Amino acid sequence: MAGNNELVLLTGATGFLGFNTLVGLLKSGYHVRIAVRSEQKLQKVLATPSIKTLKPTEQQLSWIIVPDFTVAGAYDEAVKGVKYIIHAASPIPTFGEGTAPEQSQYEEYFIKPAVAGAVGILESAKKASTVKRVVITSSIVAIVPFRYYLGEIDDRVFNAEDRIPVAEGPYGFEFEAYSASKAAALNATEEFIKREQPGFDLISVIPGWIFGRDELVTDIKSLTVGSTNSVLAGLLVGGKNEMGYNGNSVLGEDAAKVHVLALDPKIQGNQAFITSLGFEWESALDILKKHFPEAVADGRFKVDGKQPTVKINIDSSKTEETFNFKLAPYETQVKQVASQYLELLA
Repeated sequence: MAGNNELVLLTGATGFLGFNTLVGLLKSGYHVRIAVRSEQKLQKVLATPSIKTLKPTEQQLSWIIVPDFTVAGAYDEAVKGVKYIIHAASPIPTFGEGTAPEQSQYEEYFIKPAVAGAVGILESAKKASTVKRVVITSSIVAIVPFRYYLGEIDDRVFNAEDRIPVAEGPYGFEFEAYSASKAAALNATEEFIKREQPGFDLISVIPGWIFGRDELVTDIKSLTVGSTNSVLAGLLVGGKNEMGYNGNSVLGEDAAKVHVLALDPKIQGNQAFITSLGFEWESALDILKKHFPEAVADGRFKVDGKQPTVKINIDSSKTEETFNFKLAPYETQVKQVASQYLELLA
Protein backbone atom coordinates (compact mmCIF):
# COMPACT_ATOMS: atom_id res chain seq x y z
CA MET A 1 0.00 0.00 0.00
CA ALA A 2 2.87 2.38 0.67
CA GLY A 3 3.35 5.08 -1.91
CA ASN A 4 -0.10 4.85 -3.48
CA ASN A 5 -0.61 8.66 -3.34
CA GLU A 6 -4.40 8.37 -3.40
CA LEU A 7 -6.31 11.19 -1.70
CA VAL A 8 -8.28 10.45 1.47
CA LEU A 9 -10.63 12.85 3.23
CA LEU A 10 -10.38 12.32 7.00
CA THR A 11 -12.69 13.78 9.63
CA GLY A 12 -12.01 13.65 13.35
CA ALA A 13 -8.23 14.07 13.04
CA THR A 14 -8.23 16.33 16.11
CA GLY A 15 -9.44 13.41 18.24
CA PHE A 16 -7.60 10.38 19.64
CA LEU A 17 -8.71 7.81 17.05
CA GLY A 18 -8.74 10.22 14.13
CA PHE A 19 -5.21 11.39 14.83
CA ASN A 20 -3.91 7.82 15.00
CA THR A 21 -5.68 7.21 11.69
CA LEU A 22 -4.03 10.28 10.16
CA VAL A 23 -0.59 9.01 11.14
CA GLY A 24 -1.41 5.56 9.76
CA LEU A 25 -2.59 7.01 6.46
CA LEU A 26 0.53 9.13 6.01
CA LYS A 27 2.82 6.21 6.86
CA SER A 28 0.95 4.09 4.30
CA GLY A 29 1.63 6.61 1.54
CA TYR A 30 -1.80 8.18 1.22
CA HIS A 31 -2.32 11.87 0.61
CA VAL A 32 -4.67 13.15 3.29
CA ARG A 33 -7.06 16.08 3.41
CA ILE A 34 -8.32 16.63 6.95
CA ALA A 35 -11.58 18.40 7.67
CA VAL A 36 -11.30 20.35 10.92
CA ARG A 37 -13.65 22.73 12.70
CA SER A 38 -11.12 25.45 13.43
CA GLU A 39 -7.58 26.65 12.75
CA GLN A 40 -6.80 26.26 16.46
CA LYS A 41 -7.59 22.54 16.41
CA LEU A 42 -5.54 22.15 13.24
CA GLN A 43 -2.44 23.69 14.81
CA LYS A 44 -2.60 21.19 17.67
CA VAL A 45 -2.41 18.35 15.15
CA LEU A 46 0.47 19.91 13.23
CA ALA A 47 2.45 20.39 16.46
CA THR A 48 2.53 16.69 17.38
CA PRO A 49 5.80 14.72 17.36
CA SER A 50 4.56 12.26 14.72
CA ILE A 51 3.62 14.96 12.22
CA LYS A 52 6.87 16.81 12.85
CA THR A 53 8.80 13.57 12.28
CA LEU A 54 6.90 12.60 9.14
CA LYS A 55 7.24 16.13 7.71
CA PRO A 56 4.43 15.69 5.17
CA THR A 57 4.50 17.98 2.14
CA GLU A 58 1.57 20.22 1.24
CA GLN A 59 0.51 17.57 -1.24
CA GLN A 60 0.71 14.79 1.34
CA LEU A 61 -1.25 16.66 4.01
CA SER A 62 -3.79 19.39 3.35
CA TRP A 63 -6.82 20.64 5.25
CA ILE A 64 -10.15 22.36 4.94
CA ILE A 65 -12.14 24.14 7.64
CA VAL A 66 -15.67 22.77 8.16
CA PRO A 67 -17.01 24.67 11.17
CA ASP A 68 -20.34 22.84 11.34
CA PHE A 69 -20.56 19.37 9.83
CA THR A 70 -24.28 19.06 10.56
CA VAL A 71 -25.43 21.61 7.96
CA ALA A 72 -26.54 20.44 4.53
CA GLY A 73 -23.67 20.23 2.08
CA ALA A 74 -21.06 20.74 4.80
CA TYR A 75 -18.60 18.39 3.09
CA ASP A 76 -19.36 19.27 -0.55
CA GLU A 77 -16.08 21.13 -1.01
CA ALA A 78 -14.08 18.76 1.18
CA VAL A 79 -14.90 15.67 -0.91
CA LYS A 80 -13.87 17.09 -4.27
CA GLY A 81 -11.21 14.93 -5.90
CA VAL A 82 -10.96 12.37 -3.09
CA LYS A 83 -11.04 8.62 -3.69
CA TYR A 84 -11.64 7.53 -0.10
CA ILE A 85 -13.28 9.00 2.98
CA ILE A 86 -12.72 8.05 6.62
CA HIS A 87 -15.33 9.65 8.86
CA ALA A 88 -14.20 9.40 12.48
CA ALA A 89 -15.84 12.59 13.80
CA SER A 90 -18.88 12.19 16.06
CA PRO A 91 -20.08 13.55 19.42
CA ILE A 92 -18.73 11.57 22.40
CA PRO A 93 -19.61 11.66 26.11
CA THR A 94 -17.97 14.52 28.01
CA PHE A 95 -16.18 12.21 30.51
CA GLY A 96 -16.16 15.06 33.03
CA GLU A 97 -14.80 17.71 30.66
CA GLY A 98 -16.52 21.08 30.48
CA THR A 99 -20.26 21.45 30.94
CA ALA A 100 -22.24 18.29 30.30
CA PRO A 101 -25.43 18.69 28.25
CA GLU A 102 -28.71 18.77 30.13
CA GLN A 103 -30.88 15.69 29.85
CA SER A 104 -33.31 17.64 27.66
CA GLN A 105 -30.44 18.43 25.26
CA TYR A 106 -29.28 14.86 24.64
CA GLU A 107 -31.13 14.55 21.32
CA GLU A 108 -29.57 17.76 19.98
CA TYR A 109 -26.11 17.06 21.43
CA PHE A 110 -25.66 13.40 20.46
CA ILE A 111 -28.20 11.93 18.07
CA LYS A 112 -28.90 14.64 15.51
CA PRO A 113 -25.22 15.56 14.94
CA ALA A 114 -24.14 11.90 14.72
CA VAL A 115 -26.73 11.11 12.05
CA ALA A 116 -26.41 14.43 10.21
CA GLY A 117 -22.62 14.16 10.04
CA ALA A 118 -22.54 10.55 8.87
CA VAL A 119 -25.37 10.77 6.35
CA GLY A 120 -24.24 14.23 5.26
CA ILE A 121 -20.80 13.00 4.28
CA LEU A 122 -22.40 10.19 2.25
CA GLU A 123 -24.61 12.71 0.48
CA SER A 124 -21.57 14.84 -0.36
CA ALA A 125 -19.67 11.75 -1.52
CA LYS A 126 -22.53 10.85 -3.85
CA LYS A 127 -22.28 14.27 -5.50
CA ALA A 128 -18.57 13.68 -6.13
CA SER A 129 -17.95 11.11 -8.85
CA THR A 130 -14.47 10.21 -7.56
CA VAL A 131 -15.29 8.53 -4.23
CA LYS A 132 -14.97 4.74 -4.22
CA ARG A 133 -15.22 3.87 -0.51
CA VAL A 134 -16.32 5.47 2.75
CA VAL A 135 -15.16 4.09 6.11
CA ILE A 136 -17.14 5.26 9.14
CA THR A 137 -16.31 4.80 12.81
CA SER A 138 -19.18 3.19 14.67
CA SER A 139 -19.10 1.57 18.13
CA ILE A 140 -20.13 -1.65 19.80
CA VAL A 141 -22.85 0.35 21.55
CA ALA A 142 -24.47 0.50 18.09
CA ILE A 143 -24.91 -3.28 17.93
CA VAL A 144 -25.53 -4.29 21.57
CA PRO A 145 -28.88 -3.52 23.26
CA PHE A 146 -28.42 -0.99 26.05
CA ARG A 147 -29.77 -3.34 28.71
CA TYR A 148 -26.54 -5.33 28.42
CA TYR A 149 -24.55 -2.29 29.56
CA LEU A 150 -26.77 -2.13 32.62
CA GLY A 151 -25.71 -5.63 33.60
CA GLU A 152 -27.98 -8.07 31.78
CA ILE A 153 -25.96 -11.26 31.45
CA ASP A 154 -26.45 -14.15 29.06
CA ASP A 155 -24.31 -16.24 26.73
CA ARG A 156 -25.09 -14.31 23.56
CA VAL A 157 -22.06 -13.43 21.44
CA PHE A 158 -22.38 -10.26 19.36
CA ASN A 159 -20.71 -9.99 15.96
CA ALA A 160 -20.27 -7.39 13.23
CA GLU A 161 -23.53 -8.36 11.55
CA ASP A 162 -25.72 -7.63 14.59
CA ARG A 163 -27.96 -4.56 14.44
CA ILE A 164 -30.43 -3.05 16.90
CA PRO A 165 -33.30 -0.56 16.56
CA VAL A 166 -32.62 2.96 17.78
CA ALA A 167 -33.77 3.43 21.37
CA GLU A 168 -36.10 6.40 21.68
CA GLY A 169 -35.74 9.04 24.38
CA PRO A 170 -35.98 10.43 26.89
CA TYR A 171 -32.52 9.17 27.85
CA GLY A 172 -31.50 8.80 31.48
CA PHE A 173 -27.86 9.82 31.12
CA GLU A 174 -25.15 10.71 28.60
CA PHE A 175 -23.97 7.21 27.78
CA GLU A 176 -27.48 6.03 26.96
CA ALA A 177 -27.97 8.92 24.54
CA TYR A 178 -24.51 8.36 23.05
CA SER A 179 -25.34 4.68 22.50
CA ALA A 180 -28.56 5.61 20.73
CA SER A 181 -26.66 8.09 18.54
CA LYS A 182 -24.20 5.44 17.34
CA ALA A 183 -27.00 2.98 16.56
CA ALA A 184 -28.89 5.71 14.71
CA ALA A 185 -25.85 6.66 12.63
CA LEU A 186 -24.95 3.06 11.76
CA ASN A 187 -28.49 2.20 10.75
CA ALA A 188 -28.97 5.43 8.78
CA THR A 189 -25.74 5.07 6.79
CA GLU A 190 -26.45 1.47 5.86
CA GLU A 191 -29.99 2.42 4.84
CA PHE A 192 -28.55 5.23 2.69
CA ILE A 193 -26.34 2.78 0.78
CA LYS A 194 -29.25 0.39 0.16
CA ARG A 195 -31.61 3.17 -0.88
CA GLU A 196 -29.33 5.38 -2.96
CA GLN A 197 -27.04 2.73 -4.51
CA PRO A 198 -24.16 5.23 -4.85
CA GLY A 199 -20.98 4.63 -6.82
CA PHE A 200 -19.06 3.86 -3.62
CA ASP A 201 -19.33 1.28 -0.87
CA LEU A 202 -19.34 1.57 2.91
CA ILE A 203 -17.32 -0.09 5.64
CA SER A 204 -18.19 0.43 9.31
CA VAL A 205 -15.51 -0.06 11.96
CA ILE A 206 -16.93 -1.00 15.36
CA PRO A 207 -14.56 -0.44 18.33
CA GLY A 208 -15.21 -0.72 22.05
CA TRP A 209 -13.32 1.46 24.52
CA ILE A 210 -10.24 2.91 22.80
CA PHE A 211 -7.16 3.13 25.03
CA GLY A 212 -3.51 3.95 24.42
CA ARG A 213 -0.97 6.72 24.02
CA ASP A 214 -2.53 9.96 22.84
CA GLU A 215 -0.12 12.44 21.24
CA LEU A 216 -2.70 15.21 21.36
CA VAL A 217 -2.60 15.11 25.17
CA THR A 218 0.17 17.27 26.60
CA ASP A 219 -0.78 17.60 30.29
CA ILE A 220 -2.10 15.46 33.13
CA LYS A 221 -5.53 17.07 33.21
CA SER A 222 -6.17 16.29 29.55
CA LEU A 223 -5.28 12.64 30.15
CA THR A 224 -7.51 12.28 33.21
CA VAL A 225 -10.56 14.24 31.99
CA GLY A 226 -12.54 14.25 28.77
CA SER A 227 -11.56 11.05 26.94
CA THR A 228 -11.86 7.28 27.08
CA ASN A 229 -8.29 7.17 28.39
CA SER A 230 -9.40 9.30 31.33
CA VAL A 231 -11.64 6.50 32.60
CA LEU A 232 -8.71 4.07 32.65
CA ALA A 233 -6.29 6.67 34.04
CA GLY A 234 -8.71 7.34 36.89
CA LEU A 235 -8.59 3.68 37.89
CA LEU A 236 -4.77 3.69 37.82
CA VAL A 237 -4.62 6.50 40.38
CA GLY A 238 -7.08 4.95 42.81
CA GLY A 239 -10.45 6.03 41.46
CA LYS A 240 -13.41 4.12 42.85
CA ASN A 241 -16.53 3.64 40.79
CA GLU A 242 -19.44 1.44 41.83
CA MET A 243 -21.12 1.37 38.42
CA GLY A 244 -19.99 -1.43 36.12
CA TYR A 245 -18.55 -0.58 32.72
CA ASN A 246 -18.43 -2.73 29.60
CA GLY A 247 -15.25 -4.79 29.32
CA ASN A 248 -14.33 -4.57 25.63
CA SER A 249 -11.48 -2.43 24.34
CA VAL A 250 -8.93 -1.85 21.60
CA LEU A 251 -5.54 -0.18 21.34
CA GLY A 252 -5.80 3.20 19.60
CA GLU A 253 -3.20 2.24 17.00
CA ASP A 254 -5.07 -0.99 16.19
CA ALA A 255 -8.43 0.73 15.76
CA ALA A 256 -6.76 3.21 13.41
CA LYS A 257 -4.96 0.43 11.54
CA VAL A 258 -8.25 -1.25 10.64
CA HIS A 259 -9.62 2.04 9.29
CA VAL A 260 -6.58 2.38 7.03
CA LEU A 261 -6.46 -1.25 5.91
CA ALA A 262 -10.19 -1.12 5.15
CA LEU A 263 -9.43 1.22 2.22
CA ASP A 264 -7.78 -1.64 0.35
CA PRO A 265 -10.03 -2.46 -2.64
CA LYS A 266 -9.25 -6.14 -2.06
CA ILE A 267 -11.44 -5.89 1.05
CA GLN A 268 -15.07 -6.41 0.07
CA GLY A 269 -17.22 -3.35 0.70
CA ASN A 270 -20.56 -2.93 2.47
CA GLN A 271 -19.63 -4.81 5.60
CA ALA A 272 -18.52 -4.08 9.16
CA PHE A 273 -15.59 -5.03 11.38
CA ILE A 274 -15.42 -5.18 15.16
CA THR A 275 -12.19 -3.99 16.75
CA SER A 276 -12.49 -5.04 20.37
CA LEU A 277 -11.26 -7.66 22.83
CA GLY A 278 -12.70 -8.57 26.22
CA PHE A 279 -10.99 -7.50 29.44
CA GLU A 280 -11.50 -7.07 33.18
CA TRP A 281 -11.09 -3.46 34.31
CA GLU A 282 -9.41 -4.21 37.62
CA SER A 283 -6.78 -6.47 36.02
CA ALA A 284 -5.09 -3.13 35.28
CA LEU A 285 -4.03 -3.05 38.92
CA ASP A 286 -2.03 -6.27 38.54
CA ILE A 287 -0.53 -4.88 35.33
CA LEU A 288 0.65 -1.85 37.32
CA LYS A 289 2.29 -4.09 39.93
CA LYS A 290 4.02 -6.07 37.19
CA HIS A 291 5.30 -3.25 34.99
CA PHE A 292 5.42 -0.17 37.24
CA PRO A 293 6.40 -1.43 40.73
CA GLU A 294 8.34 1.72 41.62
CA ALA A 295 5.45 4.01 40.70
CA VAL A 296 3.13 1.84 42.79
CA ALA A 297 5.55 1.87 45.73
CA ASP A 298 5.97 5.66 45.75
CA GLY A 299 2.25 6.34 45.33
CA ARG A 300 2.17 7.69 41.79
CA PHE A 301 -0.08 4.75 40.98
CA LYS A 302 -2.52 3.17 43.41
CA VAL A 303 -3.75 -0.39 43.32
CA ASP A 304 -6.84 -0.01 45.47
CA GLY A 305 -9.03 1.41 42.70
CA LYS A 306 -12.45 -0.03 41.97
CA GLN A 307 -14.14 -0.47 38.62
CA PRO A 308 -16.57 -3.38 38.15
CA THR A 309 -16.71 -5.00 34.72
CA VAL A 310 -19.88 -5.68 32.77
CA LYS A 311 -19.09 -8.68 30.60
CA ILE A 312 -20.45 -8.53 27.06
CA ASN A 313 -19.34 -11.22 24.62
CA ILE A 314 -17.99 -9.74 21.39
CA ASP A 315 -16.51 -11.69 18.46
CA SER A 316 -13.73 -9.87 16.60
CA SER A 317 -12.29 -12.96 14.88
CA LYS A 318 -13.57 -11.81 11.47
CA THR A 319 -11.47 -8.65 11.79
CA GLU A 320 -8.29 -10.45 12.78
CA GLU A 321 -8.70 -12.99 9.99
CA THR A 322 -9.55 -10.43 7.29
CA PHE A 323 -6.72 -8.03 8.11
CA ASN A 324 -4.25 -10.71 9.22
CA PHE A 325 -3.12 -9.27 12.54
CA LYS A 326 -3.88 -9.79 16.22
CA LEU A 327 -5.45 -6.99 18.21
CA ALA A 328 -3.22 -5.94 21.11
CA PRO A 329 -4.42 -7.07 24.55
CA TYR A 330 -5.57 -4.90 27.46
CA GLU A 331 -2.12 -5.19 29.03
CA THR A 332 -0.56 -3.28 26.13
CA GLN A 333 -3.26 -0.62 26.36
CA VAL A 334 -2.74 -0.15 30.11
CA LYS A 335 1.04 0.05 29.71
CA GLN A 336 0.72 2.81 27.12
CA VAL A 337 -1.67 4.91 29.21
CA ALA A 338 0.36 4.37 32.38
CA SER A 339 3.64 5.27 30.66
CA GLN A 340 2.17 8.47 29.25
CA TYR A 341 0.77 9.39 32.66
CA LEU A 342 4.20 9.06 34.26
CA GLU A 343 5.82 11.09 31.48
CA LEU A 344 3.32 13.91 31.92
CA LEU A 345 3.72 13.75 35.69
CA ALA A 346 7.50 14.15 35.49
